[in-house]
Amino acid sequence: MRKSLEDSLRENLRKIFFNKNSFGSKLYTDTIQMIFVIKSLDRMIYNFIKIGISILVIAFVIRGIVNGTLIPYSITYVVDGLKNSEKRSLFLWGLTLFGVSGLLFAVTELMLMIYFKKLTRGIVVMKHNIIEKILRKRDDREDPEDLVGKIANDVDFIVWNVNGVLTTLMPNLFTTITALTTVYSFSHSIGIFISITMLPYILYAEYYSRKVEVYRTLERKTYSQSIVYIKNLVFGERVNGDLYKTLREWNNSIDQVLWLDRIYWSLSLGTALISMTGISLLAEREISENSLGIATLSGLLYASLTAHFGMLNAMWALCIQGQTIAALKRVMNHLITVENINNKRL
Repeated sequence: MRKSLEDSLRENLRKIFFNKNSFGSKLYTDTIQMIFVIKSLDRMIYNFIKIGISILVIAFVIRGIVNGTLIPYSITYVVDGLKNSEKRSLFLWGLTLFGVSGLLFAVTELMLMIYFKKLTRGIVVMKHNIIEKILRKRDDREDPEDLVGKIANDVDFIVWNVNGVLTTLMPNLFTTITALTTVYSFSHSIGIFISITMLPYILYAEYYSRKVEVYRTLERKTYSQSIVYIKNLVFGERVNGDLYKTLREWNNSIDQVLWLDRIYWSLSLGTALISMTGISLLAEREISENSLGIATLSGLLYASLTAHFGMLNAMWALCIQGQTIAALKRVMNHLITVENINNKRL
């Protein structure tokens, strides 16, 4: 069963990489390719998924519960305890939950060290395997300047961006889920409204991912070339190309990426805050109907804002994923057969 699943993944990868007219969600195809990188790291690094990713998931599930549930309820208890002197115990319970939340964040941060150590080993081993593959079968048609950049820079870019996706997506996704659950526990109607207003973030991320790969591909290529050109200049060797033209092309492509960044964040932040206006109006109606208390409202608004910003940042992780795909495709010819090499696992 496992072998058939891996064969299916590999076949999907080939279709995605080599079919220029593929349709469907870009977020989906990018995710399939990111899963391939994670599986490749697992082949190279001892128990990367079983231990490293498991620790990551556990840590961020805990943080999601803290952000999405413990802190909103802490605020509710503190406000309720301050508003009613006879509910002093609620105030103290709220403070206790704040303290527990801080302790859990500190513990999970220490837990993540195991994951990060495995990740940095992955950079070393991945470069080792790519170099070994190149030495076994050198493709003379490949641009040597670009090849140096792929090994020296693109591998680091891929692995650290994979880390950026995981460490941004997981905590924010778990936080969004727990915060939404908390909102539903306070008010079902407001929970439905928030769920609907989160859909635009997915559309923004889809648009971003479709556009950013083109610009990142050019940026990676020109960056790789500039590394070699600058090295040759420093050592007084002949520069086999136009360094200043390369730097201008790099600058233009980065400008386009930065512009896409600003589009995503401006639309997303606007959506979050406009949605909070609607949530406040719904909450006002429920307060007037005596179905919602002031103390509950404070926790509900915090949970609502947490859910929106959690979803915003979770989709940003998929935008980072979209940037990573350009570099991943540049080294795919070397990674796609890395499982056939007698890998050294750490």
